[in-house]
Amino acid sequence: MKHVMLKLAGALLFGTCAVAMAQSAAPDRPGAAQAQSSANALPAGANVVGSGPIVMPPVPRPAGAGPQRPRGDFTIHNRHLLYVAMPGSLERQMYPNGSGIIVLDADNNYAFVKRIHMWEYAGSMAAEDVSGVAASPATNMLYLAVRGRLGALDLATDKMVWTTTLDGKCCERPQVSADGKTLVVGSNLQDYWYKLDAKTGKLLATIHAPGSPGAHNLNLSADGKLAFMSPNGKLLQIADVETAKVVRTIQFPENVRVQALNKDSSKIYVNQNNFLGYMVADTKTGKILQTVEVTSVDWRSVWNKTPRPRVSHGCPSHGIALTPDGKEVWIPDAIFKKIRIFSNTDSPKEIATIDTPDNVYWIMFGLDGKLVYASSGDIIDPVSRKVVATTKSEWGTKMFSEKMLDMNFVDGRLQRVANQFGNEYGDFVTAEKLGVGPHMPVMQGAAYPVVPPTGTDPNAGMPQSTAR
Repeated sequence: MKHVMLKLAGALLFGTCAVAMAQSAAPDRPGAAQAQSSANALPAGANVVGSGPIVMPPVPRPAGAGPQRPRGDFTIHNRHLLYVAMPGSLERQMYPNGSGIIVLDADNNYAFVKRIHMWEYAGSMAAEDVSGVAASPATNMLYLAVRGRLGALDLATDKMVWTTTLDGKCCERPQVSADGKTLVVGSNLQDYWYKLDAKTGKLLATIHAPGSPGAHNLNLSADGKLAFMSPNGKLLQIADVETAKVVRTIQFPENVRVQALNKDSSKIYVNQNNFLGYMVADTKTGKILQTVEVTSVDWRSVWNKTPRPRVSHGCPSHGIALTPDGKEVWIPDAIFKKIRIFSNTDSPKEIATIDTPDNVYWIMFGLDGKLVYASSGDIIDPVSRKVVATTKSEWGTKMFSEKMLDMNFVDGRLQRVANQFGNEYGDFVTAEKLGVGPHMPVMQGAAYPVVPPTGTDPNAGMPQSTAR
């Protein structure tokens, strides 16, 4: 038996040496030679034996890249979300989708994320109509206007920062300057607009616009210096935001409805009551430059019937948007349930139409113009001109809203937000690239935003651990 054991041990030793010699003589696996020839040294104990490639040490982080997150962090740090304010349209009553802000995941086929309640309502009450929404990466706040009050939401915690009723006559669509310092918002169908501190909600000035009753839609130039105040009336007034004084006016033949600005705010594009089409005016001279009417169908004979077709907002075309390259103008057609697209040239022509399942009364281009969001809940690819998705609540019901925001976040910090109006200059990042907006650095994400506590912590006061 002793001799047998010695023979087995010798065979095992010989076999091991043979395998080692064969491995040292065998060619390296694909990638191993490149890994060993790298300027970085192999990790301690690394070899070419195994089922996978050699993992090299990570490249050192560049200077200014911020702190490195610890291993074991499974948080989703980047989020692309669509915030839809309800009840945000005259197209449908509020009851099918309730009230609040419905958050959808734009990277996950617009799956429902959560519902945020700005104000609580008694069961016996109906929520006020949402009249406008805006947001600022500089303050990390969302601003929601309803017919009766105005509130600011902290986007990192979904908590109300401040709320105000001002003089009891607020509020219409708000807009916030790129630097996040100034919020301008219309009164509720009066003849003046408010200028507020965007962080605190404090009233800074009142911009009076006599001759323009029915304060309604408001737009800001990309640099935030001019406010374009359109009433539900014929006289649009332009104010200097710094001085809170009207500096120019533009007289239109019919009531001004939705408006949009070209990239340098030298032209304003507006819908008109009783008109299927749009008008273009010079914002410096006040002169009407173009009257663009839909001529592909006999809309007038339909519109002028008795009784007149019932459409929300009482006008056949309520909504207008310019493509980010400024080459096209998009308008809704509430008579024939379409979106009509015109070339934005000296002689505009209708170049395409999009059939929509429901009537559209507002059009917003998303970030970088990659998608179009219609108030009918339809999401449209501007290249194929096809409806590619719909906005739905947590109950699976289609949402109708003219108050939506397309937003990108990093660690709870808003990075970019699409403008609710269809301006050619887009958001502040795009405006800066076009040379018409100020430089505003993108705010770094606030790593690991802490969720507000929901109960008593049994380990409160426990010393923080340290790596060993």
